[in-house]
Amino acid sequence: GLQRAAQQGKVRSLETILDHIRRQVMSKGGGDIRGTSAKKRRYEELDSVDEDVGLTAFMWACKNGYLECAMLLLENSASKDLKSDEGKTAEQYAKEGKKEGVMKWFARGCVEEEEEEEEDEDYIEGETAAERRKRIKAKKAGLDRFSAMSKKKDDEKDDEEEEDLMADVGPGPAPYWDEIKTCRDGQKADLICLRQDSRDKEVDPSLWYCRHVNNLKLRMPPGILGELPAQLELLNNLTTLIVSHNALQRLPPELQKLSNLKNLEFTDNQVVELPAEISELEHLEVLDACRNSITDLKPLKSLNQLVTLKLDENKIKTLAPLAFKKLDRLTTLSASNNEIVEVDEKIAKLGALTHLNLSNNSIKELPVEMGELREKVLLHIGLDDNPLKDSKVKKILEKGRAPVKELLDHLRKEKERGRGKKKKTKDEEDEEDDQEEEQEKAEEQEPEPEDEPEPEPSKPAAGGGGGGGKKKKGKGGGGGGGGG
Repeated sequence: GLQRAAQQGKVRSLETILDHIRRQVMSKGGGDIRGTSAKKRRYEELDSVDEDVGLTAFMWACKNGYLECAMLLLENSASKDLKSDEGKTAEQYAKEGKKEGVMKWFARGCVEEEEEEEEDEDYIEGETAAERRKRIKAKKAGLDRFSAMSKKKDDEKDDEEEEDLMADVGPGPAPYWDEIKTCRDGQKADLICLRQDSRDKEVDPSLWYCRHVNNLKLRMPPGILGELPAQLELLNNLTTLIVSHNALQRLPPELQKLSNLKNLEFTDNQVVELPAEISELEHLEVLDACRNSITDLKPLKSLNQLVTLKLDENKIKTLAPLAFKKLDRLTTLSASNNEIVEVDEKIAKLGALTHLNLSNNSIKELPVEMGELREKVLLHIGLDDNPLKDSKVKKILEKGRAPVKELLDHLRKEKERGRGKKKKTKDEEDEEDDQEEEQEKAEEQEPEPEDEPEPEPSKPAAGGGGGGGKKKKGKGGGGGGGGG
């Protein structure tokens, strides 16, 4: 996992693994492992060694000259001064291998060249060192988005909006939960409120005024937290929101105001419908909605930055609403224990997918297009407890350990034999994509139907009865008049 990604210089895989470790640490009550604080905590997960050579992930990255991986690990609190079983540090391995980029980085005190030259560059709250590097590089390249003038205007606008918001809502009520008092006093970025064993009947209202918080985890006693209030929008610096194991029946539309949100987890709740506003979370990377009652995934169609999507134990019948072709960062897709009948052939477009779990559904047949997935990337497929018709597929799956290569090879052979749909040409695929986009735009622009006014009851003429009846388009209304 971690060592292998660093050893092979796989930055994207490393980011995913580090994100998983970060969420595990937070779930146990720890803080965010990212940051540049001088008092960094040490995390055993990051400094574990491989069994063969005894090198940590950081050592491997430096030994093989993968500077970006080394910087990413260090940003996430990996230790750089540990020694291997051979008694060597990461820096010594870099020198032995003559990895100049890494050696120069150590010589600068593990500060990247651009950062050293731009020490006076302002930090943006909630921004990781990696994100800051990208912003500085883009600024140096002369992109308008990060030009000094553009940044100044954006900062002024943000400051004005923040001041207006502060003026409107004020500092909020005084906190009475100890967790919030500590968080406010120290201006900490992490706020973890595990109140499930308390006698609380409501959330401390002051929580929604902790605007400096980046990572929030909230768990109330059973049955207490049925919905999140509109004040959630005040926490617009949140990058992580974990509200699992509550009694939420819906997510508020104000969720769209959390424009920096990257990680949203609300497992073990009672949410039936995803709000349309969730589609506005364009930076969302992790969505964990396991064990709810969700049926429709249409609101997720525009979330193209997803890396992890977990939907286990819901009431989903199809994954078709997902924009598979645009999910080029998605590594984990898990939707076991649902009501899925058919696997969309476009799932083969998920080129970065490493884990796929569709166990315990109603799938009878796998699309042969799945054979286009690469076994060198895809590490695990879960398809147990599905009524699959293909006896060969069933035998492969009965072998126990997800035999990815054998399964994909079988699907490729089935495709060669002519099973499945005829392969589309590039022009046909492009035309199909254009048609989908046009349909999406048409659906967005379609006006909502207006309520028809109720017809006034007709007054019967004297001496006769009027025939009732609703008017139909293109036809006259039925009605008989009677003379005297």
